[in-house]
Amino acid sequence: MRKNFFVILALLTIGYFSCNKNPYRAAPPLTAYSYFPQTYGSTWRYRDSVFGEASNPLAIFGVKNDTLTYTMNGATTDFNSKICYDVDVSSRLFPRHIADYFVSKHIYELIEPSLAFGLIDLQILNDTAHAGYTWNSTPSLTTLLHNSPVRAINTIVETDMTKIEAGRIYTSVTHTAINFQINVNNQGFYNIAHFDFYLAGDVGIIEKDAYYYGYLNETQTIVDFHIK
Repeated sequence: MRKNFFVILALLTIGYFSCNKNPYRAAPPLTAYSYFPQTYGSTWRYRDSVFGEASNPLAIFGVKNDTLTYTMNGATTDFNSKICYDVDVSSRLFPRHIADYFVSKHIYELIEPSLAFGLIDLQILNDTAHAGYTWNSTPSLTTLLHNSPVRAINTIVETDMTKIEAGRIYTSVTHTAINFQINVNNQGFYNIAHFDFYLAGDVGIIEKDAYYYGYLNETQTIVDFHIK
């Protein structure tokens, strides 16, 4: 299973880099207060803890601790007329890859390869919504995963939180949750993954927790950042 997932990720990465890319360098047009700062050269560094359990059908890894660095690289990618801002992601353990940030009409999206499902598109925030607000989106750029329909149910769990990460206090934090669902053979949608995101204003993502098939697989927490 492990080998197959890495082959899938490699193929998706090749396809990703074939997309139309353009330099931008100058900051994109965002509001002054943003949960996705996208200025060229901005960086975020995260401690990334990846878990694997013997009973977990997605036990790709044993327990590993990594350091991930996200850097706005001054380029954009066009996904079917959706102009996204590219982020270089470097790791101490695995090859570099690209993630993308997209913001439109108060919706914040993270597009990034995942070992479980390939390239996924998660709507991680609506910055005008109140706690308890829920909306649906399509977490795949093709609307299908393994030829089955998928959907995401997104929820604003809590707003205006205070959260401590790596000894630093973050305010104006919003906690959002995503249920990633699939409908196989028209048997109805059911959960195959769950994501929790914590975002701080003028900083970005400060924590991400990923659960696959009911098991915690990854916890990513911010160590430091530099917004240009």
